[in-house]
Formats: sequence, C-alpha cells, structure tokens
Amino acid sequence: MSDVDFEMISNYDAQADALFLKVKKPYSYKESVELADNVILDFSEDNIPVALEILDASKYFHVKPFSLRNFNFEMTIDVKEDTIHLEAVFMFLIHQKKENRPVDLLTLNDMKIPSMQTNYAVV
Repeated sequence: MSDVDFEMISNYDAQADALFLKVKKPYSYKESVELADNVILDFSEDNIPVALEILDASKYFHVKPFSLRNFNFEMTIDVKEDTIHLEAVFMFLIHQKKENRPVDLLTLNDMKIPSMQTNYAVV
C-alpha cells in the first residue's frame, strides 16, 4: 500500500458490535455499496469512498470486542469500471502482541462510480 490520500477516524460501538471508519474531512453522502455480508462502503456525492461500516466486527475479525477499541489500519480502495476492490490490513493488539487481519473484498461496480484508487489510514 502506498501514501495516504485520506485520514480516517474510527469508532467502535460495543453494544452493536459495529466498527465505523470515516474520513476526517466533511463530505456529502451519496450512497452505499455492500462489499460483503455486514461490510458496507459509503460514497460521497463526489464519488469518493468516505466511510466503512463493519457489523458483527468482533466475529468478522475474530477478536475480542476490547481489541476493537484501539487499532491501526491501512486500506486501499480501487474502483474500476466494473469492480470495487477493498484491500486492507487491520492491526490489533491481542495478548500484548500486534496481530494483522487482512481484508480483501471485491464487488461489482453497479453504481458506475468512475475509476479511481484511494489510500486510507487511521488517525
């Protein structure tokens, strides 16, 4: 993964077991695409990926909910004419050791978002 285009902030809702990531700068929401079961990517009116929601996050990453309160990640979203590809590495502290959880999701670009590649990291 390369240089960061956008910094993101994260929030974990333990009661809902939902992890939310969104770009730090303000944006106007356009629509969402489901990348996989319980993984939703939001786009702005400018067709930029601006937020990611992971439901049942502790199950998705196979970690205790406590580990989702403080983590790092690097993520690249590559939009092509026919596909949207999210590739990321989430780094959690588990038993005082850093553990990586890769994410590699691909879905159809039914929304006809223009081709682009964007890099993200947590702040």
